[in-house]
Amino acid sequence: MIISKDLFLLGDQDYLRLPKDDKRAMVRPVPKIQRVESSVPSATIHFPCLDQQRPLELVFSGVTVSVDKRPILKDVSGVVRPGELLAVMGPSGCGKTTLLNCLSGRVRLEAGSIRLNRERLSKRWKRKICYVLQQDIFFPDLTLRQTLEYAARLRLPDTLSHSQKMQYVDHIIDVLELGACQDTIIGDYIKRGLSGGEKKRANIACELLTNPSLMLLDEPTSGLDSHSAYSLMSSLKRYAEKEGKTVVVTVHQPSSQIFHMFDKLLLLCNGQTAYFGYVRKVVDFFSNIGLTVMPQYNPADFILEQVKGSEEMKEKIIAASKDARSQPDYPQELLPDYFTNSVTICDKYLNNYQESHLQTNGHIGSTSCHCQRDLWAGSRNGHAAHHLGAKKTVEMCAVVDSGAQNNVYTTIAMKDEEGKTLWLDNQSHASSSVTSSDDDVSWQWPTSFWTQFKVLSQRNFQEARPRMLSKLNWVQTVALGVLAGLLWFQLEHKEESLHDIQGWMFFSTTYWMLFAHFGALSSFPPEREVINKERLSGAYRLSAYYLAKMVGELPLTITLPAVYHLISYPMLGLRSTVVFLTLLGFLLLNTIVAQSVGFFVGASCMDMQVSITISALYTLATQLFGGYLATNIPQGLKWMQYLSMVHYAYQNMQIVEFSEGTPIKCAVQSKFDVCTTNSSSHIPVSAILEAQGVSLPLWANTLVLLLFLLIFRILGYIVLRYFRRPK
Repeated sequence: MIISKDLFLLGDQDYLRLPKDDKRAMVRPVPKIQRVESSVPSATIHFPCLDQQRPLELVFSGVTVSVDKRPILKDVSGVVRPGELLAVMGPSGCGKTTLLNCLSGRVRLEAGSIRLNRERLSKRWKRKICYVLQQDIFFPDLTLRQTLEYAARLRLPDTLSHSQKMQYVDHIIDVLELGACQDTIIGDYIKRGLSGGEKKRANIACELLTNPSLMLLDEPTSGLDSHSAYSLMSSLKRYAEKEGKTVVVTVHQPSSQIFHMFDKLLLLCNGQTAYFGYVRKVVDFFSNIGLTVMPQYNPADFILEQVKGSEEMKEKIIAASKDARSQPDYPQELLPDYFTNSVTICDKYLNNYQESHLQTNGHIGSTSCHCQRDLWAGSRNGHAAHHLGAKKTVEMCAVVDSGAQNNVYTTIAMKDEEGKTLWLDNQSHASSSVTSSDDDVSWQWPTSFWTQFKVLSQRNFQEARPRMLSKLNWVQTVALGVLAGLLWFQLEHKEESLHDIQGWMFFSTTYWMLFAHFGALSSFPPEREVINKERLSGAYRLSAYYLAKMVGELPLTITLPAVYHLISYPMLGLRSTVVFLTLLGFLLLNTIVAQSVGFFVGASCMDMQVSITISALYTLATQLFGGYLATNIPQGLKWMQYLSMVHYAYQNMQIVEFSEGTPIKCAVQSKFDVCTTNSSSHIPVSAILEAQGVSLPLWANTLVLLLFLLIFRILGYIVLRYFRRPK
């Protein structure tokens, strides 16, 4: 039955009008049709198939997953609509977290399907899913508000101004009642910060900033007292109802108050469905199989006791759950042929459109058909519910044609529960439709590279400053600088003091090499957890993070070595400002190179003990072959000298100090031949370097250090990009 109608604009919404003589006459809102600007004719309408803020209906059926040939989930099904809160319950090890990983697209299914608004779960849909992990992973030294502000600046699009993004932050803080603790640091097991309940809400707040349509939360109440758990679930319930979000949570053993908040319940037993349906009907379900809940008894405790019972009891409950699938009130979306029939209908009209358009224009563009169940039927503010009745459901399909001239041809089908279908054939309309590839890019990176680099640099600096410039580090640096200055105080530039001058140089390079290397090594594992979580959510590019980390921490990395050098070197006897600055430059370069090696080792080794062992071996070998502790290196081991970063920095400091600074006077009983044979009063720098083995010129040593820096930074990025990708 083909009926001619039109799409028109009314106020702030787009509507589909049915004829007045039709008994289903109504003004029907078409969800999320792109708004038409005043300068564009009203006929120019873009009907996108996907939209971030569109409410989502989640349907998963027959989900089956095995890990190492061990079955975890078997034939698990469920459906959740916007505004509903689904609880996934079951004993430990029943597959609750695995199910959430499947719904978020992080685990591959062996069988079954997951659909969002009738479309199979794809990479583009994953960007619209909020997945709150059970662990609260944050930077401990940032306050709650700082954490949310950085998340908003990274994950909200560049089209929003800074003030608008901050308004989003204020709104989320208000919704989750975090205003009283917004200026408190997150904290960890060492530093006291937010409480457990506040961290849980902060974890949820970071994900809510992007206004996701589907929220998955893994054990949000674990570790909380009853009041905190109830407060958190109340906030989630209000948010789901008010904003029309689809929410799925896993809970282990909720209180009676929390249990009755849930709209639907999915009970798992041995990885299989023990019950799926409305919470209000679960007591009747167990009563029908002879398991009556005692009065004044928490139903959640009762049903968990049953699924933890004997194997015979478990089989009885699972069998009753399978029998319930044949009941009339079982969700139609979970029937085997439900989506198959929809695809057949959609393909039929897609073929009709392609044939007619080919006859008219001689060519067709890229066409696709999308069907979607009405998500607003029965809602409190939907026009459809008012005219069709609360039990009516409408199915709408659209054929989208992105032709050579950017035309979008929409064929809208409306199908009610009685099976009657109304079709609307629209004229082709010019539209600035976005291709699917553009849409993927938009969702993959909500902000530009420059925005990500700028925000991450600021966050990295602010997060690392308390750690790298702590009071203890300041005290240690100043004390060490004074101690080194007193130990080598006012050394005269003569042969008797040569060994002491070289000792200060070698000590300075090796100490700051170790300080920077192990500092980077110890800070990377906890930071890696935060980065993996943010990378999985698609917050930013890895390249932007990596460059921002190098730039953001650079001022902090060079501060303490510069202070040490500023204190100790003048106490040795400052002779030249140029020499002072040049030595400082090589000391800082060596420090940054050591930090790069620390990043690489920390990124490569998942086990902290392994990374410490590898780092200890490398740094100790670096010192041994640096040119100060051992000068007569065996011929078979000389090649290891060229892998020592300290060797190049130490040689450069000698070249600068002994050639540009005050010359070293020969001793009366000199060990240098140049002083005895040539009757020279000063030792040339070449003789000093030759006594410690063959060395490279200043420019070559500097080039090797820069290559060390570049190579290890690139290797660190490659490891993170290809070998340590979050799963």
